[in-house]
Amino acid sequence: MSNASNERQFDRTGAQTMVERRGNVRRATHAIFTGRFEPAQVMGGGRDVSRSGAYFITSDEVRLEVCFDSNGREVRAPAKIIRVEQVSPGTYGIAVQFERRLHDHELP
Repeated sequence: MSNASNERQFDRTGAQTMVERRGNVRRATHAIFTGRFEPAQVMGGGRDVSRSGAYFITSDEVRLEVCFDSNGREVRAPAKIIRVEQVSPGTYGIAVQFERRLHDHELP
C-alpha cells in the first residue's frame, strides 16, 4: 500500500514502518496564508453526479499565488493546488506545490 508521500515497508524485524518520500522536510508553522487565485477554467470528464454535487476528473491545474509573513516580510510564491481535503465540516486543508523551492530565510 502506498501513496504519493509515504510508503509502508517492513524493517528487518518484520515491523511495519512508514518511509518518508517527500523531497523536503516539513516544519510546523502558525503563519497566516493567503491564496490569490489566477483566473482559471477547469475542464474534465464526469465520474458521477447527484442533486447535491458532482465529481469530475481533470488534468488542468489550478494556479494561485500564496502569500505569508516571514519575519516581518511578505513572501509571495506562485503555486499550484495539489490536494483539497475536508478536515471537518466547513473546514478544508489545501496542499500546494510552490513553482520554485523557497530559501530557508523565506520560510515562516
